[in-house]
Amino acid sequence: MKLFKLLKRQSKTYFSPEQTIRHLVDYMPEFYRTHRQFIDCVEFLKNREWELALDSLIELADETEHYFSEDFWLGLADSAEKMNLTDKANYCREQIKRNIEDLKSKTPFGWTTIKFDGTHFQHHISEKLKEEWATERREKDKVQELLTKDGVHLKSHGRSGFLYITNNGKVAEVEFELGTNVLILYFKNLTDWSLPTKQTLTVDEKQKIKSDINNWATNTKNAIEFDD
Repeated sequence: MKLFKLLKRQSKTYFSPEQTIRHLVDYMPEFYRTHRQFIDCVEFLKNREWELALDSLIELADETEHYFSEDFWLGLADSAEKMNLTDKANYCREQIKRNIEDLKSKTPFGWTTIKFDGTHFQHHISEKLKEEWATERREKDKVQELLTKDGVHLKSHGRSGFLYITNNGKVAEVEFELGTNVLILYFKNLTDWSLPTKQTLTVDEKQKIKSDINNWATNTKNAIEFDD
C-alpha cells in the first residue's frame, strides 16, 4: 500500500519525517535530480538533518515554479508537523490549494506539472514509477512465459500495446498504437533489451529486431509503420 494513501486516511501507522522524505526522493522525476536543492536534500538525509532535507525539497519546488503533486506537499506537511514546524506545514498545505486553483486538476504522485497557459501543460514523471508500471504491464502480458519462445509477440491493450521481441532469453519491447488499418510502431524509442536485465542494444541488434518485425508482419499480414 502506498505511503500517501495511508497518510490521507490518517492511518495510525507512524511514518517518520525521514521515511516520508526518503520516499519523496525515491520517486522524484529524473529532471530534478541534478538540481542543487535535490542534491542538497540527499546530502542532508545522509547527515540525518531532516529539517534541512525538508527545506531543500520546498526550495526545489519554489525555485522551479513547477507544480508538484498534492501527495508531495501532503508528505512534506505531515513531516513538518511531526517536527513541530507549524509555519512550514501550513505553507505546504497552501501549495495544495495553489495546485487546485491554478491547474483545476490533480497532479499524480511521482509527477510534476509545468503550466504554459490555460490549455498547454508539460509533465515530468518519476522513472521509478514508470518502471513499476512496466512491471505491472509485463506481469499482465505474461512476458516471463515468452522468454523461451524466440520471435515477435503482440500484446494489445485496446488501441495501443506492445510488441515483445524475444531472442535467446532476452526481451525487447516496442510500443505501438493502432492507426487507420496499421500498427504505428514507436521504434525510435527502442534503445535497450528490457529483460532479464536492462542492456543497451547494439546497432546490429536493433537492425535485426527491425527485420524480425518486418518478417512477422508479412507472415501475420499485419500492416505496420515505423516512426523512424
